[in-house]
Amino acid sequence: MNVSYPSWTFAPAAMALIDEDQKDAVKALFAATTELGMKLVDKFCEYWPGLDGFNVHDDWGGQKSPFFSDAVAREFIVPHMKALTDHIHSKGRYATLHSCGHTEDRVQCYIDGGFDEWDPQTMNDTHKLYDEVGDKIIIAVVPEPFDPETTSEEDQRSAARHYVDRFCNPGKPTTLGFYGAMSLTPAFSDEMYEYSRKKYGGF
Repeated sequence: MNVSYPSWTFAPAAMALIDEDQKDAVKALFAATTELGMKLVDKFCEYWPGLDGFNVHDDWGGQKSPFFSDAVAREFIVPHMKALTDHIHSKGRYATLHSCGHTEDRVQCYIDGGFDEWDPQTMNDTHKLYDEVGDKIIIAVVPEPFDPETTSEEDQRSAARHYVDRFCNPGKPTTLGFYGAMSLTPAFSDEMYEYSRKKYGGF
């Protein structure tokens, strides 16, 4: 059965990645958009020299799995990611990635693509990712969730200390993931700041 899609839907774009007849056109498109991205980086650095880095949004998956195979990612996308991150690094800036979906199976692509950090959604096991690849890419870890309304202040502070002990290690740093924002209560934030300062800064 022939199925046609409106030109604005996601499906034709996904199909183009595995359509042999469109391979060269897709690669040309990605090369052109990467070149545009580099030019934008140059302009941002020119007009906002205080910028520390760039966060790239490039969603790779759905709720349960990536949109495409590792082989497709490496043929079509990773080389262009690396070109862009190399350019960002040449400007003395960090390159970080936000990629929605369950894409922990593609984390090596993010590493090979040159990203300094990845901020995964909660369907990814950020604790396992930290253990397995946290020395190769900074993982934005989501703390163990708690209900601020029913969790005592002392338990919130204990959770903060556990986070620091577990995920803030010399040579293997992390950031606190955007999706862990509910944990950033005044008690958690205050304890994390004070405890980490004493533990690693000695003051």
